[in-house]
Amino acid sequence: MSHKRMKTGMVIAGTGVVALAASAFGATGPTTSREPSMRQLDSVAMPFGSVVRYQQEIAGVPVFGGQTVQIFDSSGKLLSTQGKTTRTTTGEFPASDSGAAPAAVADVAKRSGLAVSDLTAGKAEPYWFDATLGGAAGDSVAVPTYQVTVRGKLFDQKWTEVVRAGSDEVLASWSDVHEALDRDVCDANRKIVVGDNNSVRCGTSFTVARKEGSADSTVADVNNVYKFFGDASTFYAKAVGVDLTNLVGADYGDGTGKALRGTVRICVQGEDCPFLNAFWDGEQMAFGEGITTNDVTGHELTHGVTQHTSGLEGGQADSINEGLSDVFGKFIALSANDPNDTGVNRWNIGAGTATGVIRNMKDPRTSRPPQPDRVNGPGWNTKNPDPHINMGVMIKADYLMVDGDTFNGQTVRGIGVDKAVQVWWGVENMLTPAATFLDLGKALNSSCSALAGKGTAGVTADDCVQVANAVKAVQLDQTPK
Repeated sequence: MSHKRMKTGMVIAGTGVVALAASAFGATGPTTSREPSMRQLDSVAMPFGSVVRYQQEIAGVPVFGGQTVQIFDSSGKLLSTQGKTTRTTTGEFPASDSGAAPAAVADVAKRSGLAVSDLTAGKAEPYWFDATLGGAAGDSVAVPTYQVTVRGKLFDQKWTEVVRAGSDEVLASWSDVHEALDRDVCDANRKIVVGDNNSVRCGTSFTVARKEGSADSTVADVNNVYKFFGDASTFYAKAVGVDLTNLVGADYGDGTGKALRGTVRICVQGEDCPFLNAFWDGEQMAFGEGITTNDVTGHELTHGVTQHTSGLEGGQADSINEGLSDVFGKFIALSANDPNDTGVNRWNIGAGTATGVIRNMKDPRTSRPPQPDRVNGPGWNTKNPDPHINMGVMIKADYLMVDGDTFNGQTVRGIGVDKAVQVWWGVENMLTPAATFLDLGKALNSSCSALAGKGTAGVTADDCVQVANAVKAVQLDQTPK
């Protein structure tokens, strides 16, 4: 089983795939007119065939979340299409992006309580923005905006701000730090880190304590992360054909090349020390002391995988991003036969860490804090600013798909870990950046159907009935209210 991303014009899974993909939308290159165009981003070989991803552009400027993914079988037959595009536009981009960065900084300062002087803004990037692509109610109309990355002085202070062009109005914002084979692991030894991502970089800010092939460290957290990086790499390679180091590794020019990198035992300014959390910062992992288990490490590394596949960001997509990380973090731990994920802890996240169990995939209502177990059910809030809450719906769906149960009037026969992995991997590659929970339900059914069409990975039509039952049970077939 292989996984490879290919540039526009290359052929995968037979010559028919790219020809069909190119003809589906007509011209694939940017245009100077206000007529929208669809540019092919990449093609990914999948067990059942391939998926081809397109980005909507208007006058050469991308539409945020305006993507479609076409699913093909191994013969090149189009099976289904996922995703959404904007219908129309209003407004124009001004001659200059001046004003976007100050507006972004001012908004972050207001929401975070940080001083403007403690914030810096990156380059303003132009995007058309249509809030309905992310699930907002109303007419589908894209407006010109700039996306600005704003950083604070601490490494975990990083946000993306969407500013309406020619104004100081912020239309959307989200955090870019997600809390949670070549391996480099560094030991901060409780040093307090400040500043941007550079402050936790393993190989530059901190000396590598254990690199690929070297002897054990005297620090347990270093050895644990080294092992868990290996477990995650083995899982992604064997289960879905992904070279994890190549996909999410970082090269800091320190002579060790591209590697999965992690810094353990960090302390963070303004937080208790030991620091009881873990992060994927967009480049590498950072761990507090004792926060090193297989499921937590796999969770955070999967944020990197999502960053480089579906690119989920903002709104409901942020919660889906977190849910995918729990799903694959658990798969990684189960595949490694981790002792922290057996018996009563089979569906718990965080068992064995210094914080203890934080989430229960079998019963999300008992998580800390409680999570909803169905869309629009108890505890559900479509606009919840904490992406770790609504994700409870996804982890409940995963439990039902794998082990089976009766819930919310639906009886699901479990399809087991191996088949569920393939269904969720299809979902990871079918979703678009502004996906909603309704999109997720459709992707689960589409992914299973694509697999069952050729009997790939042993997936059958009845397995897809079970997946559909799980989707209904957690109400992923409902529009979030």
